[in-house]
Amino acid sequence: MRIAFIATYPPEKCGIGTFTHNLRNAIEQVTRGNDIYTTSIVAVSANPSEFDYPEEVKFTINKNSPKHYVEAANYLNENADICFLQHEFGIFGGENGNYILTLLSKLKIPLVVTYHTVLNRPSKGQLSMMSAISKMASRVFVMSSLAVDFLEHIYKIDREKIVKVEHGVPVFHMPSRDQLRRQLGFEGKRVLFTFGLLSRNKGLEVVINALPKVVKRFPDVQYVILGKTHPNVVKESGEEYRNYLKLLAQKRNVKDHVVFDDRYVTDKELIQMLKATDVYITPYLNEEQITSGTLSYAIGVGALIMSTPYWHAKELLDEQRGILFPFNNSDRLADELIDLFDNPERAELIRDASSMYGAQLSWPKIAQKYLTSLDAVMKEALPEFFAGGMNIDISVLPEFNFKHLRKLTNHTGILQHTIYDVPNLKEGYCIDDNSRALIMVLMARKYIKNIDLSTYVTRFLSFIHYMQKDDGSFHNMLKYNYQFIPEKDSEDAFGRTIWALGTLVWEAQSDGHRKLAIEIIKKALPAVGKLKSLRGKANTLIGLCQYAGTDEDRLKTVNDKIEKLAEDLLVAFKTTESGSWRWFEGILTYDNGILPLALLNAFNVTGNRSYIDVATKSMNFLDKQTLVNGVFVPVGNKEWHIKGKKKYNYDQQPLEVMSMVMAYLELFRATGHEKYLGSLFRTYLWFLGNNTNHFPLYDHRTGACYDALTPKGVNENQGAESLISYWVSHFTVLKAYYLQYE
Repeated sequence: MRIAFIATYPPEKCGIGTFTHNLRNAIEQVTRGNDIYTTSIVAVSANPSEFDYPEEVKFTINKNSPKHYVEAANYLNENADICFLQHEFGIFGGENGNYILTLLSKLKIPLVVTYHTVLNRPSKGQLSMMSAISKMASRVFVMSSLAVDFLEHIYKIDREKIVKVEHGVPVFHMPSRDQLRRQLGFEGKRVLFTFGLLSRNKGLEVVINALPKVVKRFPDVQYVILGKTHPNVVKESGEEYRNYLKLLAQKRNVKDHVVFDDRYVTDKELIQMLKATDVYITPYLNEEQITSGTLSYAIGVGALIMSTPYWHAKELLDEQRGILFPFNNSDRLADELIDLFDNPERAELIRDASSMYGAQLSWPKIAQKYLTSLDAVMKEALPEFFAGGMNIDISVLPEFNFKHLRKLTNHTGILQHTIYDVPNLKEGYCIDDNSRALIMVLMARKYIKNIDLSTYVTRFLSFIHYMQKDDGSFHNMLKYNYQFIPEKDSEDAFGRTIWALGTLVWEAQSDGHRKLAIEIIKKALPAVGKLKSLRGKANTLIGLCQYAGTDEDRLKTVNDKIEKLAEDLLVAFKTTESGSWRWFEGILTYDNGILPLALLNAFNVTGNRSYIDVATKSMNFLDKQTLVNGVFVPVGNKEWHIKGKKKYNYDQQPLEVMSMVMAYLELFRATGHEKYLGSLFRTYLWFLGNNTNHFPLYDHRTGACYDALTPKGVNENQGAESLISYWVSHFTVLKAYYLQYE
């Protein structure tokens, strides 16, 4: 059995990497002489080239490079029999580490996973991620009984998949405890010990605040703090926490009783110190820690442990294997320490209980437990479990590039047109593009974490607010000198603005943004009843559905408008539908996908099946009209497609692609039929060159998009609508990809 681990790995300093290194070595140890088992490592890092990895590392992944995950999957499928994933959200790239799904979705070999963090209050994204991984995994390993309970009842993972295997502990031959104490300079002292990467949540100040009371009774007490400050903490605040602890020790007059040992030590050195210490203390400040490798090491060598009652400690120190004291309670800790030192018999009983339990945690014994499960997985593996294949390959998606967005956007908003790639100031701004740009950046925030997009949200919202009239409707066009162009007002623009605001109500990270969006929508509601155009109604319908969402109070205020707008679309469809023409009008014009998309949104809010029935019929009709030899060919914008006449294929507009991509996603969500994911991805590929001209519309250099596909090539202008159409489609593809696992 060729076992391939995916994890961080030494020499990178990471607890997950250390765990993987120890488990891999233990498997090699217990299977030595048995050629059936071999191990290898796929190492994940933000900068893998920085590390000189050992020979067992056969492949590396740059955590922030989607294509590396695809390449790793191909490597694993050819060079491993089983994939053993070590999961922690921060290890992998993407939102909540979702890039790993790219790799896992392409595996043709069994998958097992160890969860190093299991939260009892996961975010929606975290819950979705772990549910997705667990569905693909044959076994899910955790290290505590509480984690088993969380996975079963919070994450809804099949109990039969879950296996509890405790954290392993290294085994070394070493001198007696008395000899170690002499070697380490502990002789004649009562040593309290804490180790691990320093950070505020470790609560070490609780121990220092307890020392004066303990030292007064036992002047030979010494508190040893071993470990460097956590690298992320150093980046954010340097050695502020360590310096705070030193000043606190000085202030409490126990400076001479606190030793800061600022080192990374080997496992052997650590085990020696744990065995030689009198009391090992973990004074963490909150309960939400499902696994503590440091605690496992301590009990593994039979240390006398005192700890706050975080989850792992409560379980591991049960049955008098240690002492628990309340969070942030220095007085209680001091009293417990004094009692222990006054009653050496009690201390010895606790240490004995710890030793008996710890003897079960040696890495060879833990490795054997894992191997038993891996053997079972290989015997159970069924070919159909690994069959499947994905409709969407996100490895072809370009890397994020908002260079053109920055070029088009100034302190007022996004300019609507360009001459080639140069902003055309003469054409000014429109609320249409600023509203859709707001939707775009709200989508982008879910996938782009290294760029602050809040300024764009504020700017586009501010523009919308500026453009609202006293009667609640909106100016559409604004000259560069801030003069309105009233004759250019548009019902489409009104609807798209409501759509953007409705989205912001749910996606806002600022209360101010949310409150202003609600105020603008409320002011605009009276104008909804005056809409006449189908696309104006459709865009508004989407916006009101987004605004209502799952909020019953908001739904009550707009439900009648949602139903009226949806009914208008139904009436239009039933009036025009005849024979094979299943559409809302006797002509296919522009932004066609928006009409079924609006009904699908109405279905999501109301549950009215008639909406999804008409949406499905009309989308299937559009599909037939726009699919030519496996290529998406939208209705041309130069001459629209009149019923009974020949369809004209040019000029093809990015807006058509965007509405169709979004409609396919909602159709998949409503029906569960994966064929719509295939249609979605095929349609998106129009941007990348899978079109009638075999020419990419997306400009990889600038992150822009050409304005149209023409008979002679492309319209070389790169306006805001095209830019937005591409990126909204891009983020919709990502959303669809990860939605498959929910």
